[in-house]
Amino acid sequence: MAQNLYSYPYVEDYIEIIAGSKSPAGKPSYSIFQLPESPVSLARYDVKVVESFAEQARNGIGFTDRQAKLATDLVIKYERQLFKLGVDIAPVKNNAVFRMPIRVIDRSTRVWVEDDQINIRFPFQAEIINTIKEEARVSKGAIRWSPDKKIWSADLTEYTVNWVYAFSRTHNFEIDPSLQRLMDQIIAVEQNPIKIELQARDTLYIANAHNTLVEYVDTTLGGFELNNLLPLVDSAPLLGYTVEKVIEETVIEAYGTRFWSLCTNRELRVDQASNFTNQAEEIVRYAQETKRFPIYIYEPDLSSRLTMLFVRHFSKDEVVHLDGKGAVTENTKLVYAEKIPKEPVKRIPLLVSSAGMLFGGDRQLWIQNAEKVVYFTNDVYNKNKEKGRTICKLS
Repeated sequence: MAQNLYSYPYVEDYIEIIAGSKSPAGKPSYSIFQLPESPVSLARYDVKVVESFAEQARNGIGFTDRQAKLATDLVIKYERQLFKLGVDIAPVKNNAVFRMPIRVIDRSTRVWVEDDQINIRFPFQAEIINTIKEEARVSKGAIRWSPDKKIWSADLTEYTVNWVYAFSRTHNFEIDPSLQRLMDQIIAVEQNPIKIELQARDTLYIANAHNTLVEYVDTTLGGFELNNLLPLVDSAPLLGYTVEKVIEETVIEAYGTRFWSLCTNRELRVDQASNFTNQAEEIVRYAQETKRFPIYIYEPDLSSRLTMLFVRHFSKDEVVHLDGKGAVTENTKLVYAEKIPKEPVKRIPLLVSSAGMLFGGDRQLWIQNAEKVVYFTNDVYNKNKEKGRTICKLS
């Protein structure tokens, strides 16, 4: 007597039967009170895969192209056991059809430039991700993960172009012509070096500056008038130009060597043996002269020692504790925190930290978004556990 076999239109139906969340007759046999039990003898390495696929199907999530191939192979693999249960897999063998549309995953490994950002795309590889995170810690230009686009993106600077290009060559990524053109331009300039330098004559100007840099200074930094000297000097390490010697001597004569060091470095270190009170006063004076407010204080050791040195220079309504309750306004001069909040801070004009090891995603974002950083610690370490250079001693 011929056996009456059950058959189903979709691969997901068979996966749910193999997982035990449906009976061979197609009736649900899964509840929140009872875990499904497979009616077939699954290989140990297939158990988790089948359970995951069945849960995905129940939740209405389509398989990726590779998952679809694996799901089909699993159904065919257990054909004999399914036949004994009265299940015919002929629909899967003849023409596998899926209940939900197949999700095609972009597995390309490539880098390209778009909207003034360098984009990096690659399939998940923990080693490569760690390499990018380590670079983001020290990069001159922010490198960040874009969860909506599923790509890494880097600010378009000469530094990041060089690093991304070398990184891509090392890992055999496809390099788009948009990035290759920039790299070729950098190489051409390096073969015939030119000095991009802030100079002073009847007015201030940046020799050999690109018109976009000139436009940025005019629209954002206040222009090239002589009375706008400090903002231009202070922005030199951020925008990538140098400052001629006569301007350096003028600033040092007017404000001192500590002030000059704060202007011309992005990261600075204060030795623990120094007079913290004097250095805090110098940093506040620097922030006032360059309008680098608000100052952000990060003091994870909860001592408040560093915070109190700075708080005394401001009125109560100019200080905000970043504990989720305080709101930063245009009037805010000082922001202090013992832990990095979940809500990201897009721009930090000046960060003062009592910690010299700022690892982890949230801390790295603060470092990336900080235009200037002063570490009140003996040593500053990067991801490779190498000591950072002694950038500035304010004693």
